Amino acid sequence: LTYKNLKVYYLPFPFIWPPYLFNLFIIPYLFYIYKKEKFNILRIHSPYFVGLAGLFFKLFHPRIKLITTYHHLEEKKPFFDLIDKLFINYWSHIVSMSNSTKSELITRYHLKKSKISVVYNGINPKFKPKKRKKDLVKKYKLGNKKVLLFLGGLSKRKNVGFLLKIISRIKEPNIKLLICGKGSLFDQLNKQVKELKLEEKVIFTDFVSEKEKTDYYNLADVFLFPSKKEGFGLSVMEASACGIPSIVSDITSLREVVIDKKTGYLTKLNNLEDWQRKIRKLLINGDLRKQMGQSARKFSQKFSWEKSAKKQIDIYQSLVTSH
Repeated sequence: LTYKNLKVYYLPFPFIWPPYLFNLFIIPYLFYIYKKEKFNILRIHSPYFVGLAGLFFKLFHPRIKLITTYHHLEEKKPFFDLIDKLFINYWSHIVSMSNSTKSELITRYHLKKSKISVVYNGINPKFKPKKRKKDLVKKYKLGNKKVLLFLGGLSKRKNVGFLLKIISRIKEPNIKLLICGKGSLFDQLNKQVKELKLEEKVIFTDFVSEKEKTDYYNLADVFLFPSKKEGFGLSVMEASACGIPSIVSDITSLREVVIDKKTGYLTKLNNLEDWQRKIRKLLINGDLRKQMGQSARKFSQKFSWEKSAKKQIDIYQSLVTSH
C-alpha cells in the first residue's frame, strides 16, 4: 500500500507461531525492501521477535541504525533475558513506554540514560464519557448496580484471580464485577468464581473489540487493575479518558498513569485489606467517584498520539542526522 510519504509492505503470511520464528521469515524481506527503498533506520517492534533478524541484516549494512521498543521487561523468561544481555548494547537507540521501564533497563543492563527515550502511548479521542449503553445494561442485567470493571488479558501477570478474592470479601449485594477479556486462565478463573459462590456478582464478557471498548468502560463506576507488572497501563488511561476512577496496583508504570488520591488509588499489591477498603470507599461515595473521574479525564488528555508521534519522529530525525 502507498500513502502520502508512506509505503506499506506486508508479508504473505498473517501469523507465525512460535513468534520467535518471525526472525527467520523476515530476513529475506529486509534485504528485499532495502534493495527497493534504501532506508536509513530499521525500527524493530520487538527485540525478541524481530531483533535477531535486524542484527543479522546490520552485518551486511552496518550504517543502518537499529531502534527497538521495550514495553516492559519480562519476568522469568531466561531466553528473553539472554537476548538482552547479549545484544542490548547493539541497538542504536531504545524507546520505552514508561520511565519505570527505562529505569529497569538502566539498572539491569547498565545502559546510559541517553540511550533510552520514554515515549508514552497516546489515548484515542474516541474514549470519552457517555451514558451506559442500554443494550449492554440489559444483556448483563446491570440495572442500578454499582459496576466494577476489569479489561485486559486473562493471564497470570494481570492477576485477575486476586480480584475474585476481593469481591468475595465485599458483602454489598448491589455490585457486579465485569471481567472483559479472554486468555489461557479463563477456565481456572471460572472455576474460582464457582468455588467462591460469586456467580451472581461476576460476569465474564469474553473479548471486547476495539470498537466496543468505549461502551464497556462507560458501564463502570470504578475500573480495577491489579496487574503485577505493566509497561504502561493503556487500559487504565482509556478508562480515565472515559471519566472512570481507577484502583491499581502500586507498581512500576502504573504509578505514572494514576495520581494517587486524585485520579484513583494506588493500592498495595495483593493486599486484600487495602484493596477492599479503597473499593468500598469509592462504591459508597458518589461525589468522590465523580470528582476523581473528572480529574482522571483531565489527566488523560495529556496523553495523545500526536505527542507520541512527534517524539518518535524527533528520535528518528536525530538518528538520521548523526548518520
